[in-house]
Amino acid sequence: MEYRLKWSHEGHRGPINCAAFMDDGSHIASGSKSVGISYWYTLTQTGDNGHVIICLTWDPRHMYRLFVGCSDGAPAICENSETQESTSSILTGTKAPVFTLTVDEYSGYVAIALGSEIHVAKEVAYKYATFKIFPPPSELPLMAEQPDKRIRGRALAFRERGTELVVAYLNHGMVCWDIGSLEQRWQINPIHSHQITASGHTTLSSDKKHIALTNLGDGVDIYSLGWSHPDMRLKHPPLSEQKNIPVQVSWLRDGAAVVSGSSDGDVHIWEIPSGEPIQLLEHEGTLTYLVCGSCF
Repeated sequence: MEYRLKWSHEGHRGPINCAAFMDDGSHIASGSKSVGISYWYTLTQTGDNGHVIICLTWDPRHMYRLFVGCSDGAPAICENSETQESTSSILTGTKAPVFTLTVDEYSGYVAIALGSEIHVAKEVAYKYATFKIFPPPSELPLMAEQPDKRIRGRALAFRERGTELVVAYLNHGMVCWDIGSLEQRWQINPIHSHQITASGHTTLSSDKKHIALTNLGDGVDIYSLGWSHPDMRLKHPPLSEQKNIPVQVSWLRDGAAVVSGSSDGDVHIWEIPSGEPIQLLEHEGTLTYLVCGSCF
């Protein structure tokens, strides 16, 4: 399968912070500081607002419902992005930047990386509110050598019908939490000396068995859940140390391929499980740090 440019949009006046496909691939939502949220369908921009958007995700159980995380606090819910219905907030009791969030298709739970905390919220009486807050993750073996010890959740994924939550942290590797007991099932310690899981650039495969992450070094690593040594390393080093900027990675075709941005502006696609590069999508520019894929 070869990927070709289908259409492009120019609605944002500044850098785009996040983007996500609706499950059926019919819409893309994108978020930035300059425009807020934009909803795209084929060649039409269907809406926007004026907030500084860090992250967003579609609700797999409700068409056109979008969960949004802002830099200035509480996560919001756009109930119907198509008709521009008013938004509501998730009650968390915490005022902090929302770095990432996700929704479980079975339980309807919403996981939120909120400042230094990881919350799980559920719907009660037509409102969403936090009902679980996870404890701090265990420190990694080389943690004492790291100048940055902040607890920051950067990617979230539910497993086992909403009973487990996998969290990729900025400085604490990847942890699988039991939502019922709030205990750690396992923790992945990345093999790189910096032990950093890049900012928002980790993603779980559609079968929930593998994790892809950009390693702030030489490309993308593929891990099996619970194992601290990668099954596969997809090499694409940055152009220079000055351009060693975290870029996003995403799965394609139900885990048959991985796509990643790069510091040279191109988008790279590798075949899985062979790890062979299969396509290079060229872009004009010096950096492509945000990509999103869809398995529709």
